[in-house]
Amino acid sequence: MNSLPDILQALARQQPDRTALRSPEGEIRYDELLKAVNQVAGQLQTLAVTRVGLCGDNAPGWIIADLACRVAGIVCVPIPGFFSTSQTQHLINQAGLDGLLFGAPTDLRGLAVEDVVDVWGPICFKRLARVASALALPEGTSKVTFTSGSTGTPKGVCLDDHHQDATAIALAEVVGDLEIASHLCVLPLATLLENIAGVYLPLMLGATIHVWPLADLGFSGSSRLDAQRFADVINRCKPDSMILVPELATVAVRLAESGAFAGHRFRFLAVGGGRVSPDMLARAKERGLPLYEGYGLSEAGSVVALNVPDANRPGCAGRPLSHIAVTVDSNGEIRVCGNTFLGYMGEGIAAHDPGDCYLTGDLGYLDGDGFLVVNGRSKNLLITSYGRNINPEWLESELIQQVGVRQALVYGDGCAQPSALVTVDPDQDTSTLARDITALNRTLPDYARLQSVRLLREPFRPGGGFVTPNGRLMRHVLMPALAEFLRLAEPLPIADAHEPEARRA
Repeated sequence: MNSLPDILQALARQQPDRTALRSPEGEIRYDELLKAVNQVAGQLQTLAVTRVGLCGDNAPGWIIADLACRVAGIVCVPIPGFFSTSQTQHLINQAGLDGLLFGAPTDLRGLAVEDVVDVWGPICFKRLARVASALALPEGTSKVTFTSGSTGTPKGVCLDDHHQDATAIALAEVVGDLEIASHLCVLPLATLLENIAGVYLPLMLGATIHVWPLADLGFSGSSRLDAQRFADVINRCKPDSMILVPELATVAVRLAESGAFAGHRFRFLAVGGGRVSPDMLARAKERGLPLYEGYGLSEAGSVVALNVPDANRPGCAGRPLSHIAVTVDSNGEIRVCGNTFLGYMGEGIAAHDPGDCYLTGDLGYLDGDGFLVVNGRSKNLLITSYGRNINPEWLESELIQQVGVRQALVYGDGCAQPSALVTVDPDQDTSTLARDITALNRTLPDYARLQSVRLLREPFRPGGGFVTPNGRLMRHVLMPALAEFLRLAEPLPIADAHEPEARRA
């Protein structure tokens, strides 16, 4: 298997003048990219560092620094921009970083701007004193990707170069015929999915990567998006592909329905990171959006399964990629075997054998044609008083993606019917919301219809203790406080969940 640095060298020879990276500041050709990567790698080797953190907004310098760490054989630890100051410090201490690569002083999160060395153009290096409590890493670790997790405490997943390249190569096998010539990064580059599928994959395909600051794309904070600014950048870049989370996919579908993309035709839009509503996929298809659902996790290199044009089944996560094997145990839990991580930082040097099967904690099954269906997290399963199993993520995705609430928490374990607590923006029309939830209930099987919905007129925000820094509700924290939130919430007048279908018509 050719490594990404080997492929990059070959492309610099074969297509030196083709644009590799494009940003508001200009363009970098493939030959220029290789030169910059080698220069930064040489500087890092001169600095005699072994572990560095990579900070900053989406920018060409971030990509160059990441690739340079690979060439120099240095462990790279991307630091997500949505991490709080305390989470960032936890990461720095736990990973035992020798220093930080960054593009602007604001990337340092309040750390003193001293002991700084200019490495290349906008890339600087700040040396740090490694703490005595730094954890050992499994042998071969080249990247540690930290996830916020459901508890909000960063957890380090250790990967080697082979893990990352194998995922990108397996993706190239299934999308290579789509002739993707340009990709727009809309997720933070510190997100492993964008890092591998949005940078490594396009580079292996010899494509152009559009890298725009997240604020220019319309993002503010961790969970707000100016849809018009988002559409403006898309219309300016006209990318063939993007990677979206369900919330962004919902925005993209609504923009397409309003005609905001000025006739631009995408070649491939991947959506993952959460359950995707089949109705939203149908709406995307109606508007000519090639939106395809996938499934993955950091422990398996970010992508496990993916739908593609010639093998697409809405409601499924796609067929598993060639670099891994997927099985489902007798309890319905999904196992991923093959290209799995080296271990979690802090849980022992030999905590995980990459050849072992990894228990994902997700429930699902493989259908007769080999497509993977993912139903939700096993620990979140609700069992009604009639013994019916309900994955709350299913209903929550419908409420967010189809109805348009900001956040949703479905509960009701042991009850006859599930219920939901939803949040909305203060100016949202709740009469329309009640009508839309009633319409949603009509499409659900009777055991899953919502018997009550209560709403809060202000979404939960990162930093308040009830959502992770990337905006996901922390179910295990919210549930003990649910009674108080329900007391503060107002009821929505939705139709009776047991109303006969004839009367609903």
